[in-house]
Amino acid sequence: MSNLESTLKQLRLSGLLQTLEVRLQEAVANRLGHAEFLELICQDEINVRQQRLMERRTKAADFRGLKTLEDFDWSFNPAIHRKDIFDLATGYEAIKMNFQVLYRSIFDLVRDFMKDEAFNQQDRTLRCYLKPELLIIDDFGLKQLPKNSGEHLFEVIMRRYENRSTIMTSNRPLEEWGKLLGDVPTAGAILDRFLHHAQTIAITGRSYRLKDHATIAGKEDKNKKGKSKPNEPSTAEPAS
Repeated sequence: MSNLESTLKQLRLSGLLQTLEVRLQEAVANRLGHAEFLELICQDEINVRQQRLMERRTKAADFRGLKTLEDFDWSFNPAIHRKDIFDLATGYEAIKMNFQVLYRSIFDLVRDFMKDEAFNQQDRTLRCYLKPELLIIDDFGLKQLPKNSGEHLFEVIMRRYENRSTIMTSNRPLEEWGKLLGDVPTAGAILDRFLHHAQTIAITGRSYRLKDHATIAGKEDKNKKGKSKPNEPSTAEPAS
């Protein structure tokens, strides 16, 4: 190992170290000046650090799976307005812009608070939910929540109100939130703050998760129609 490589490792300039040999060859071939060469290797270090930061924040966000809008099949449900969704694009995009993001289901949130409540550590849990610039609370409405769940959710929404961005997804209308929380007044207080600056997007139609299932089922039905029963003629038309 050369003295230069050793020095770069001590300075923790691993990004620069990875591309140094290529950059040295490029500098000779293109007769780059000292300033140009220095700018290139510094940019290499910045790129590596940004990539590592994005990887750490993506892991910390705790997404169930990384899905991008570019991979979404917009033809599946024409009722979804593509422009509105892209205007509000966040999550992974926020991470790429160096924002801290946390993804949790409503059940994760309630479980976190109830677990730490037993150990008298609710302040620590609350700080975890208040710190991210963007908090995504998913799955609200799948089933009724445990007693006092509304108090925990209200604390998070109230503290983040006008300070941090929050996204909530639900498959139930807003008027049913009180029943799901088992606390109508608390649900009203949550919605009062959450909807003040919010933009709501209602998505109707089939579930996107069943898209592939529906396609497979359709093919199976078509194949069944094309099969003849024993001793009976087929009534299926030839495929075009």
